[in-house]
Amino acid sequence: MLSATDIWRIAGQLRRVLPPVEYGPAILAFTVLRRFEQARPPARGGLAAIACAADPLGVLAGQLARLPAAMRDIMAQLEVERLARKLAAVDMLGPLAAHFAALDLSPALYGSEAMARLFEELVSHFTTTQGTGTHYTPPEVTDLMVDLVCAADRPGTPLALYDPAAGTGALLARAADRLHARGITADLYGQELNGQSCALARADLLLRGQKSRQMVQGDTLLADGHARQRLGRMLANPPFGRDWRAIRASIQAEHAQGARGRFGPGLPRVSDGSMLFMLHLLAKMRAPRHGGSRIGVVTHGAALNGGGVESGESAIRRYLVEHDLIDTVIALPQDMFINTGIGTYVWVLDNSKPAVRRGLVSLINAAGLWRRCDRSHGEKRREMTQAHVAAVVQTALDGAVLDLEVRTSPDGAPDSWRLTPHEGGMNPGRRTGFSRQVPARAFLYRSLSVTCADHAGAPARTAFTTSMETDPQDWFDRLIAPHDPTARLDAARTGIGCAISFARYFDTSIPCRALPEIEVDLRDAMARLVALMP
Repeated sequence: MLSATDIWRIAGQLRRVLPPVEYGPAILAFTVLRRFEQARPPARGGLAAIACAADPLGVLAGQLARLPAAMRDIMAQLEVERLARKLAAVDMLGPLAAHFAALDLSPALYGSEAMARLFEELVSHFTTTQGTGTHYTPPEVTDLMVDLVCAADRPGTPLALYDPAAGTGALLARAADRLHARGITADLYGQELNGQSCALARADLLLRGQKSRQMVQGDTLLADGHARQRLGRMLANPPFGRDWRAIRASIQAEHAQGARGRFGPGLPRVSDGSMLFMLHLLAKMRAPRHGGSRIGVVTHGAALNGGGVESGESAIRRYLVEHDLIDTVIALPQDMFINTGIGTYVWVLDNSKPAVRRGLVSLINAAGLWRRCDRSHGEKRREMTQAHVAAVVQTALDGAVLDLEVRTSPDGAPDSWRLTPHEGGMNPGRRTGFSRQVPARAFLYRSLSVTCADHAGAPARTAFTTSMETDPQDWFDRLIAPHDPTARLDAARTGIGCAISFARYFDTSIPCRALPEIEVDLRDAMARLVALMP
């Protein structure tokens, strides 16, 4: 099979006559043209006819004019005619058409998901301004989200699937293919900010026989392109660390609308808008009386516990807990994503949880389920197998409480693994916690502010964190007042925060040795030292 590098080879000729901002989009556009002509009967000879024509620009213009309207719109979005004129002016339109006419991008060789991945690799060749986490979602992470979010869906069930940060459509493409293997046909909807990526996603929808207008171009956070729709199944891998300073006024205005807007629960820091996408997805949930909704969304670790008690991140988490919307949170292995090595998590949100799961959250520590990639790609050095995915999905759906036992190879990679029922007092080392059922309200905490005089007599404020069961005044009277008569509990600054800590439930630290055992070792060591002295 071809790789993005095989396609990109023509860039060596193009860069002599065009700047990168021109030849990158040209390569993308002609990749789409080649895909179209191999998926459908070519118009008057296709790219091969352009390559050998005396007037390649005129032949291309005639072929574009005969395309269906939806295809013409995609070609216009990719600015094919403008790019072709530039190429023709430097006598490169014919050679470029010949290069692509020789490539096999047929659906028989490249399925929808494989083609979407190829598009994403091409985009990454010349896109250097995208934020961390943009574009590529590892296929196994998509599989994990699809299997969890769509677990209850049966063959023949009408299904609409939505992605608010769709990129080139690879996540939706793989999700649709995985559902199709189960006999489920998904109607795909999405929105994407980048025009070229959106055009590629639209091309995939068109080739699937769906309406290309179901993929909307535009900033999802600024304006919802599917504002009137509520959907039952949603997947997203929003960009990490996206700065929303440029649209802050609009976001704050919608936040001020409270429940009438999408961002009522809280606003994260302006340097990272990934949690705004989570709020957007919540706003698009169907009401439980209409079947409810399940969401799968990828986040980084800051979404779990970033920000203090008064932060917007904490307020969003508190909203999720108090409305019992969190079903499962899964810690993924490190080094899973091409363009980031930070820790990542999959959240499954559900507004119609079954009775046995209400008030509970499944925490799954899948960080130990991985194998080395055969070939590193960017930051991605690890991957999850289908056996790993199946184990996580089954554990999450069962609500099981399990431990993970891993045997490692000499190079430190997992060699074999198995899940076992949880036993208290685990021995550290190969055996670690894998899944726990946690009361959602256990993530809430109380922040207490105590004011007292410092060494110079000036007031100083200290914040303390306690459990929700703690009575603030009783805590102060027992633990603070007896030791500092100048201290005062500032009731006005008492707050309730929310943080999800995997370390709290999956502590992998080795317990300290008992003091008598350490004393015996020290005596033995001292005795050996004394014996060595002359």
